[in-house]
Amino acid sequence: MRATIAHTFRAEWTKFRTIPSNLSTLLIAVALMAGLGSLTAYRAGEGYHASGASGAFDATNISMYGGFLFAETVVGALGVLIVTSEYVTGMIRTSLSVVPRRGRLLAAKAGLFGGIALVAGEVASFAAFLLGQAAIAASGAPSATLGQPGVLRAVTGMGLIWGLVGLVGVALGCLLRGTMIAVTVLVAVNFLIPIIGPRLLPKEAGEVLMTYWPISAGLQVATTVQNPDRLTPWVGLGLMAAFTALLLVMAFAVFRSRDA
Repeated sequence: MRATIAHTFRAEWTKFRTIPSNLSTLLIAVALMAGLGSLTAYRAGEGYHASGASGAFDATNISMYGGFLFAETVVGALGVLIVTSEYVTGMIRTSLSVVPRRGRLLAAKAGLFGGIALVAGEVASFAAFLLGQAAIAASGAPSATLGQPGVLRAVTGMGLIWGLVGLVGVALGCLLRGTMIAVTVLVAVNFLIPIIGPRLLPKEAGEVLMTYWPISAGLQVATTVQNPDRLTPWVGLGLMAAFTALLLVMAFAVFRSRDA
């Protein structure tokens, strides 16, 4: 029987859900996003209230960003494992014997996990926002509501970032095949370079890095207070999406030409 794309998606879903650690890892990522986000939001609210600040205060971004820094690593690493675990166990040869069209197999893996990461990201973003706003309000700082300009875009946009980070993990897992090296590169790309890099570079170079590095640019979609020196929200997200697409194209090219 010829394996159609629907059959391939179904098989990949079966693989994913039958490994208990996959779902528990996603739940951990959601909990990190919401829990740490609300904690940092409360602390930020206390700081705002104590200093009597009257300037720009992005309550929406604050409620999500603190938890995202850790959750993104979990989601990206899970994307890596979707691919590398099959190489470690040798299951990749079985998968290719059932679905010999390599492009179809990788498309199913990427599409399935990208969708899962997106759904989990939206749940985490809305949970972090709601809990974070409650924490900010409790601290005495001005909180945000979904009806305010840019807030709904920022919250849903953060979920989109989750989906892209998951796809970056899948692409790196396919390109590098080793779990440790792929996760290391993932952490460097999404965490170390955009956060530590600007502090090590000259001021001008650091500004360029913070503006155009994919994850930094993409996260502009999760802000409601626009920095005029950064890319606009949708342009920044588009840059991150283009970077993700490039990695996936490279992964498809390598996967189709390299021995299992």
